Amino acid sequence: MRAFLLSALVAVLATSCGGPSTPSTTAQSTGTRVDTQAPKVSMVMSPQTLKEKGNVFFRLATQDNTTVSRVVLLIDGETFVDDPTAYNSYAKYFEASSNGEHKVTVRVYDQAQNVTEQTQTFHVNIGQ
Repeated sequence: MRAFLLSALVAVLATSCGGPSTPSTTAQSTGTRVDTQAPKVSMVMSPQTLKEKGNVFFRLATQDNTTVSRVVLLIDGETFVDDPTAYNSYAKYFEASSNGEHKVTVRVYDQAQNVTEQTQTFHVNIGQ
């Protein structure tokens, strides 16, 4: 019995102290349910084509049945934003050296680490 309690305590502490994560659960009057629903995201970029040096703005609308816990934005496969506050508006500055087509991917996570991903393209055509 002592060994069982010790094992359970170690498992709880390991999970709450950065050990392997488990899906979050929500207590309800009918029992406990595991969150398996991924968040939703929509992204609007402006401008779609940047014609002079400046910022491209990425505006997100996120929604989840629990809480959005993290937003990651990648531009051309490289992390641009990794935001645990799940803020919904970001900007990146570009110059002519970035001319061409670019791919932006947004990943939105909830507390249970369910994830939704969306990819769009934009263009930088400065001085062309």
